[in-house]
Parts: sequence; C-alpha cells; structure tokens
Amino acid sequence: MLDADADAPQPWFAAAFVPAPTLKEAVEDGGALPEPAVRALGAGLAEALQAVHGAGLVHRDLKPGNVLLAEDGPKIIDFGIAKVVDATQITRTGGMIGTLAYLAPEQISGAKDAGPGADVFALGGVLVYAATGARPFGESDPGALLYEIMYGEPDLDGLPASLRSTLAACLDKEPARRPPLTDVLAALTPAVPSALLSPALRRDLAAREAEANRISSGPVTPPPPLPSFEETASGGPRRRRVLGLAAGTAVAVTGIGAGTAAWALAGGRAQPARPAPRGTALAAAPAPAWTFVPPAPVASDASHLLVAGGVVLWGGDDATYGVDAASGRRLWTADVRVFAGCAVHGSTFILPDGGGTDERTTITLVDAASGEATHLPMPGGARPGSVFGVAGGAVLLESGTYSDDDTPTVWAVDLADGKARWRLPVADSVVQGAVDRNGLYLNVAHALSAVDLATGRGRWTVDWSGPGQDRPAQGITVAGGRVFGSFGGTLQAVDTAGGKAVWSRSTDRDFPSVLLAAGKVIFRGDDLHAHDRATGAPAWTLAGPESFVNDQGYDAASDGVLAAAFDGGSAHGLFAATSSGRGLWAHWGDVPRAKAWDVAVSGSSIFATDHQRLLCFRAAP
Repeated sequence: MLDADADAPQPWFAAAFVPAPTLKEAVEDGGALPEPAVRALGAGLAEALQAVHGAGLVHRDLKPGNVLLAEDGPKIIDFGIAKVVDATQITRTGGMIGTLAYLAPEQISGAKDAGPGADVFALGGVLVYAATGARPFGESDPGALLYEIMYGEPDLDGLPASLRSTLAACLDKEPARRPPLTDVLAALTPAVPSALLSPALRRDLAAREAEANRISSGPVTPPPPLPSFEETASGGPRRRRVLGLAAGTAVAVTGIGAGTAAWALAGGRAQPARPAPRGTALAAAPAPAWTFVPPAPVASDASHLLVAGGVVLWGGDDATYGVDAASGRRLWTADVRVFAGCAVHGSTFILPDGGGTDERTTITLVDAASGEATHLPMPGGARPGSVFGVAGGAVLLESGTYSDDDTPTVWAVDLADGKARWRLPVADSVVQGAVDRNGLYLNVAHALSAVDLATGRGRWTVDWSGPGQDRPAQGITVAGGRVFGSFGGTLQAVDTAGGKAVWSRSTDRDFPSVLLAAGKVIFRGDDLHAHDRATGAPAWTLAGPESFVNDQGYDAASDGVLAAAFDGGSAHGLFAATSSGRGLWAHWGDVPRAKAWDVAVSGSSIFATDHQRLLCFRAAP
C-alpha cells in the first residue's frame, strides 16, 4: 500500500500495481522452473519473509498464487489473513487459516499457534511446486490431503538433488526443526536474480506493462456511487447476488467447500452438465496461438508430445525438437528418438529407446532447458518399453517383448548409474502401471498388484479374473492413496495400503485411459465419464463429435481443461472441454501418417500435432 485516508468523505487507498504473472500462472503455462530460477525465486521469497517477520507479522497463506514474478524480483501479495506474531486472537475461532495445500501441520491441528515457522513450511512447498510443477503432498481430495500433510512424507523425487535436503527440512512436521530463513538463504546460494527472468517471462512482463500503460493513459472513469441503506431491493443489488459475490471472494481465499457454497447461494438448484449427444454442433477451435513447422520430418509414422519446464518436446523416429511453449520458437534439436510410453520427471523428459531397427537398448534422459541427452544402457541389454514413473531415484518401466523369447519384465533402474535395483517378471506382455511415492501399481493378466519400491516384492494382489473377463489390462492412475482404473467390468478406486475397493461402479465398456482433473477421475472410452474421486459418484458424461480414439496416449488434462483426439474413420480431430464437463470446441484435420492427433496439456494451453505440424491452442475455460 502506498497511501490511504479512511476518514476522507470518500475513503480511499492507493496500492502499487505490479504487471506480472503469479508463480501459479507461470508454472501452469510454462511448466516447472529450472534449478537456477528456483534458487533465485527462493532467495527472493526468503528475503521478503525476513522483512515480514521482522515487522512482527506472519503471512500464513504463502502459495504460488500469492507470488508475483516481477521484473525486479518475486513479490509476496495478499496479506488478508496475516497475523501479528504475538497476537492471541486467531482470525476465526477453531478454523484453519490459509490455503490447504500449503498449510503447515500446526495450522491444521490448531495445537500450536502458527508462527514464522508456518511461513517456512509454505516456502518449502512453494519451491517444490516451482521446481516440479506438483504440490509436495499431492493432488488429493481435502480429507486425504490433510492426512498427508499431518502424517505423510512430501514427494521430493522431482527436485534437483542440491535442493532436496533444504526443502525437506522446510517441510518438517515440527516447527522447531525447520531451518531459520538465514539458513535457507545460505543454502540457496549462489542465487542469480536474473535467472528467474526466462525469455517467456520477459515477453509476458512486456505485454502486461504495455497493457497497463495503455489503460493508465486513457480517461479516468469515476467509480459508481455506492447504494444507500435506504434503497429498495429493486433499486439496489439483490441480497442473493451480494451473497454470491461475497462467497466468491471467500472461496478464493480458503479453497475449501467451493462447490457447496456456490450451490447453496444459488438457491439450492444444482445444475449438472448434461451429456452432449454425438454430433452436437461445437464451436470451431480458435486460431492457433502459434504453429511450428519443422525443418525436417519428425516421424515416418506417429510422433509424440511431452511438456516440461516451459518446453514442448515433439519427436518421433526421425527427429526431435524442443519448442518454447509460450512462443512456438524452436529452442533445440536433439539426436534422440521418441516412441510411445515416455514420461516427464520434473524438468526432464524420460524416453525409452526401443522398437527401432538398430536395436537400441537405452533409457534417454533429455533436459528440457538445453536439450542435452544422457543415455542409460538398460541392464542386461533389455529393450525398454513404457515408463510408468520415477520414485526414490529410480525409473520404473517395463521391458518390451519383441519376440517369443522375450519375457515380459518390470524394472527399477537407478537414474544415477543405470544399474538395476530389481527386476520382476510378469505374466503378460500387456502391462499398465502407475507410481506414487509409496509403491508401484501394475494392472496385468487380470490382476491389480502393488509392488514395494525398494525390493520389488509384491505387497498385495487383487484378482479380477472371471467368466467373460477376457479384456486386456486397461490404463490406471494413482493419486491420494488410491489407484483408479477399469477392472473386470467395473470402474474402481482401490486403496493403495491394502488393495480394498473404496468404491466401485459397474460398466460394460472398455476405458483404456484414466485422467485426473479438478477433484474428478475421468475415464475415457468412446465418451468421457467423470466421477468424484472421493465417492465415485457420477459427475458428468461428455461425447465428442466422433468416438474418441480407443487407445492410450491420445488425451491429456490439467485442472482447467482437457483434450482428447477423436477418430470417425474419415474424420480426425481434436476435442477440448473444461474439466467441469463443458465442451469448448473441436478442431478437425487429416492425419496422413498416423491414426490420430497426439495432444498434451499445460495449464490452459493445449498442444496438438497431426505429425506434420505442432499447434498451440489457448483454451480459456
């Protein structure tokens, strides 16, 4: 705040306007930040918190949405729930103050007053998010997330090794064991402030500055007069509308109970999304924000997309490019091949080399910022197949079967030296897998199994074979202590601790793909079917203009938007919708060398390729 006069005839205050994106916007649009940028961000935030604490305050709601990435360094905003350190009255008796994903345990339990240590805890969470693009305690529903913060361990696998111990200390459950900000600053040294100003951020800042200058140079519009208390209901704002506005503000602060509040304040009339019948007219897609045409063909057949660190990797068996997600400018070209089954870990692309004619048997790690590739030979000369994920410094993947002599096998390969930590033969060549920090989960040969990450030994198995259950293993995903998938004619959420079904819904369809978005689990077959992650209650069903591609890897989602490829035989294209089930638009286009468009999503950006061009659409949900 610059100045204020609360006693003036028309009370006023003046605050500085900072034309800059939030950290949340920057990561959603461009992906995780590289290590030098994370160090610069952390040093700037630690210095800002030192000033806050030096003034006798605690912020109590530090989160990515409250951090502005300004040209002169990061700025912390929204002190709406800040507290004087020695004050005895909390803002709301018995209530949790702050945003759930970044709350310290003492803020949740209320057993201890939240002092400066709560801001250190939140700082650790914010820096984990900046470095990995993910929250340290996952994307679970509120109940599971509260449990993870109180009793679970943060997921730090995607962090640079040099930052892991410092941020782990910041996220200690006990405030007294968290490091002081002076120690955090020392651990982040060297920190170069300019490292935070990536080319994409500089362009964003310039555009925001130009827009601010345009607005400020225009005519000044006085605010409308405030209604008096004597105005009638017809002459002033209606009470229900006023309540709705107030609820919107409160939900933005707390982040809990938004759906309930919105439903109640609308008069109790729920309006669920209606399934759109196939063939329903959809708006044409907007013009692409940018189009990248490669100097040489990418693939003889299909190409694939991945997004990390603000870079789109687009590659196939002929060429691989790194493209700036914001502008579409080519950043680098890599001499690597990209096949199905790739994965992202932090700001690293993990590519299983295999299936080509030259018998390559390596796992390739590509740095998103530089395009530099590191090749890890597969143990025993095995040929890598799909990558399931990374946990505990090891990549979990299958080895492909290319002849009758090959045995389907799942491996844990150390990312540092390429050595096998363990190998696990499996009963079928069709293996679906998912990884969290507690285990590897495999859907194979009519059974779902949990595997210990350290030893490769099975923890539990659920057999879903039976009469008529001859479908191949379908895709699975894991979040919040639950494995979601289609098993033996049912849609299920299975508890990762013991393998018990949390909820189950019968189905007579195949669902090769499972997505997570905005508290929903979305099963993609011919249509999209969303269910509440906590209860399994149906949320919405959405049909595309044609049937969606009946295979894995042709869909993607963020918390705001989702995209899926469709194939009507002669009609190919891309369908976009909000994560709440509202169809946005469709883009039609031939796919001459493959059976479908490939897609990737980051924030509100949808990246799509027909295997000749790479397009970027901005999908405003």
